[in-house]
Amino acid sequence: MEDILVPFIVFAAITAWVLGPKWLRMRHEIAKEKINKLASGTPEKEAEVKRLQERVENLETLICRLDSEINVQLEKSLGVGRVTTTPLSSSGNSQMPTAFMNVVSALEGRYQILKELGRGGMGIVYQAHDKQLKDQVAIKILSPLLSNDPEALERMKREVSAARRITHPNVIRIHDIAETGGLHYVSMEYFQGSNLKEFIKTSGPLSIGMASNIAYQICDGLEEAHRQGVVHRDLKSQNIIVGANNHIKIIDFGLAQSSHLAGMTATGLIMGTPEYMAPEQVSGKRVDERADIYSLGIILYELFTGRVPFSGDSAIAVGFKQLKEDPPKPTEINPQLPEAVENVILKALEKDPFRRYSSVGALKSDLQEAVSQPVRSGKLPSKDRKTEDQRIKI
Repeated sequence: MEDILVPFIVFAAITAWVLGPKWLRMRHEIAKEKINKLASGTPEKEAEVKRLQERVENLETLICRLDSEINVQLEKSLGVGRVTTTPLSSSGNSQMPTAFMNVVSALEGRYQILKELGRGGMGIVYQAHDKQLKDQVAIKILSPLLSNDPEALERMKREVSAARRITHPNVIRIHDIAETGGLHYVSMEYFQGSNLKEFIKTSGPLSIGMASNIAYQICDGLEEAHRQGVVHRDLKSQNIIVGANNHIKIIDFGLAQSSHLAGMTATGLIMGTPEYMAPEQVSGKRVDERADIYSLGIILYELFTGRVPFSGDSAIAVGFKQLKEDPPKPTEINPQLPEAVENVILKALEKDPFRRYSSVGALKSDLQEAVSQPVRSGKLPSKDRKTEDQRIKI
């Protein structure tokens, strides 16, 4: 009975995923078209734009909820579930969740699964011991939605194959993409640390020296990827791991393109936190290295001020700001920041891709020169009482 029921559930969920939000998508597009046609200027038109924006946000919320529920049901039907971060093994532990047992069973020929490291729209990441390499690795089990989409899966294989060419100390090394026991997974280098978003949150305001050191490493890793012809498309502080001695590695190269669109829902709308998405990416246009440079500009803004430039109550509200609003000046948030550093950040955040830096190398060169400029006078942030001279010398 189960053999018949599971495929039926999967088929029903995928059918709902494709057909269910159709009417919502149509209403969403109509509302967006009306917003584009209305010119700002008069109070009446501005009020109409505001009403339409609220309608778009409500429609998007409904679609995101539908997408989320369908993904949950698909994961349940295919046996992918959350497990504790306490190290686990497959030897005689009857308390392990069935879903985790399925993963352990499928991979036990080569890997010993130890614990879950995290999860997201692309799938679940586990720490594992590679019995052949005799080393620790990270295993990303791909989302059922992706695994059951042959076109998306084939696209991911091409992207991962390209990403494997990147060999750089600031980029996580991808080993392979494979399938076993019905599970598609990507094996990669294991690097212990916390993501940059968490690092900034727990560390408090970073000194200019520490922030620039991390920024240079991100630039180096991203520059090498672009040199190999690989665009990240989902660069954000959550995809940067900070390890011992503040050594960083960028993760998820080759994985963003394959989840239909990075930062998008299964129905093609913005989902989650598009605080790092370039305007052209929010608009659904073709992206290249300059989209990564915009995302890098957001990360620089976050490193030097402690926050991202745009936030909002919904994903589409943030996306609208990426398209239309200028970011607050970083020096308004961090008065100690040299204006030259601010200029580098703002150039990376130009709405027009042709007005941004043409390469990561050019951005890094300007940033290095800017950091050497004198810091502003005044009281230093409470969590960073170093003198100005110390700031400059770090």
